[in-house]
Amino acid sequence: MVTYILYGFRWNRIASPSAYGIRAYIAIANIADAAAEYLQHPITNAVILDSFNHIDPNILTHIPDLQLIEQYDPDDLGADAVSQPYAYVSAKTLTMGAKALSRAGLGLSLQEIAQQDPGLSTAGTEVFKKLKDELAPASEIGWFVVYNGEPERAYESSDESSSVVEDEDVVTDSKGGIKE
Repeated sequence: MVTYILYGFRWNRIASPSAYGIRAYIAIANIADAAAEYLQHPITNAVILDSFNHIDPNILTHIPDLQLIEQYDPDDLGADAVSQPYAYVSAKTLTMGAKALSRAGLGLSLQEIAQQDPGLSTAGTEVFKKLKDELAPASEIGWFVVYNGEPERAYESSDESSSVVEDEDVVTDSKGGIKE
């Protein structure tokens, strides 16, 4: 179980009159290795973040902690459980999981977090607004609390004879990117 406190914006999965959604973005950008319903998968996260270079070739230099974060409840067996209406594009992410946040103790003040500067440079702030305007112009940039009960999801292999976690040997950095 992981709870994220993030500075970012919501990105809809389906298109709206003002913007492509996640699914259409992946198709139009021809990102064959991306899974629209599992953006936190290390490969999907890396290839989508890389695709943002068309907005600014130095986007990951200006926003080095850029991540895609999803809300997900593995105990929800409802029809819409797998495909939540949106994911988040995050410029800064605090992760609360099985261990307490370093230097934060066991609890956090949401008021203090909401007043916190996300630590972006002027160029980073401008590029992040530009990214938001292209992906989700109707969204607001701000602080969000997001629950994900299973960031590394297990699922049946195509063999159907065993349940495996795909890419369990992949090592990722703090941004979800793949380490060489």
